[in-house]
Amino acid sequence: MLPGFLMRRLYMAYEILWRVHAILMSTSFISMLCAVVISIVWKKRKWRYKVHRRLGLYAGISGVTALITAVVMVQINSGYHLTSRHALGGAFTATLLIATPLIALGIKTSKKKKLLKRVHKVSGYLTLLFMTVSIFFGLLFVGLINIPEKKKSSDIAEPKMSSLTEQTVNTVTVSGITFTWEIIGDYMEATLEAETEGWIAIGLNPEQMMQGADFIIGYVKDDEVFIQDDYGSWLTSHVSDDSMGGSDDIEILGGEEKKKRTTIRFRKALTSADEFDHNIVRGETISVLFALGTKDDFTSMHKGRGKIDITF
Repeated sequence: MLPGFLMRRLYMAYEILWRVHAILMSTSFISMLCAVVISIVWKKRKWRYKVHRRLGLYAGISGVTALITAVVMVQINSGYHLTSRHALGGAFTATLLIATPLIALGIKTSKKKKLLKRVHKVSGYLTLLFMTVSIFFGLLFVGLINIPEKKKSSDIAEPKMSSLTEQTVNTVTVSGITFTWEIIGDYMEATLEAETEGWIAIGLNPEQMMQGADFIIGYVKDDEVFIQDDYGSWLTSHVSDDSMGGSDDIEILGGEEKKKRTTIRFRKALTSADEFDHNIVRGETISVLFALGTKDDFTSMHKGRGKIDITF
């Protein structure tokens, strides 16, 4: 496990790397678009070929560099590559960005110039198309573009609000995950239950996607309950509070795995000195993330997820 100060340095790098990635991809797209427009509009101009070639080469270099920065970000963060539509689109786009100028370089020496010119032209159009799609999924990925989702009946359950004088058991079910909680004094006692033989998790008060959320994630293995206090370190990942220099403040109350259904029970203090924990305020409404996986660990990808606003 890396020291807390080193983990902070690594995650500070994200703030730089994702901006570099965005700038490189944007300039690559603009260069590619200009190269295509020039080849169509100014076909008979002598300078057209030279400018078109330079723009195409720059688009390829900046696009591939953008892909490298993305790989570095993912590797430092979670190590799970090609797990989103944006990542898949980016990988395919990078392949085309490399192939398109290479095809162009082979036109002069080839005996089948007309065929290669057509292939180069089609490859250029496909590159521009996939760049557009990849950028769209990237904006969708970071939340700059939002597509309204149809809410299922299980995702709109209204919880009761716990009062200061009365202890009320509250329950919501989101994406097949049932969350039951009760405010007792200065603590919240809660249960997570879902049809899975892997992990279950909730994330309290995320800033954007998973980033900034206070995660409680747990599973049952060989009749032993494992629960970890995590923090949303990036848009699509989380790490333990311990690894960030914080502390694990979740008390395990129990749990079981029976008939392919997992249940975990835990206690969480309403207030914490740990900067990576969210302090729960009675009557406060916050967004809560729900997710479950198929493996008994804290790092594997989810197979289901959901989100709902809850009043505690």
